[in-house]
Amino acid sequence: MDSILIFRTSISGKRDVKRVKSVLEQCPQISKWNVDLEDWEKVLRIECKGITPTGILDMLHSVDIQAAELE
Repeated sequence: MDSILIFRTSISGKRDVKRVKSVLEQCPQISKWNVDLEDWEKVLRIECKGITPTGILDMLHSVDIQAAELE
């Protein structure tokens, strides 16, 4: 079953989105993702299967994006 993970991030523009895309698109467990650049928390929403929030955070940190999971 797919789960939806939601994070507040430090993404600030298109360049950051490209860095996020470069790591998320290498992950076959992620089926869909998007970033709300209009929201002040720059919310990243990920639809995935079999991957933990910690796994996502590690991927984001690898491209210098800070994030925290939202409940």
